[in-house]
Amino acid sequence: MTVTQFPLTLRVTVSGATPDEIRENARAQAHDFFGPDAELDVISAEAESAEEHRDRYRATVCFRRVA
Repeated sequence: MTVTQFPLTLRVTVSGATPDEIRENARAQAHDFFGPDAELDVISAEAESAEEHRDRYRATVCFRRVA
């Protein structure tokens, strides 16, 4: 059996009150998936107001591990 390796993109959705909180929450999830020492690239990141909570934001961030 051969092992095929290819890059994976991880998309996480997080919430927070500030951009820094959103970044930290997203990065923590990515490191849980790729490993704590993984070097990561952000492919895209989009934030929007969380309608159910005033002064909170929801963001979807796509990561890829640096090869």
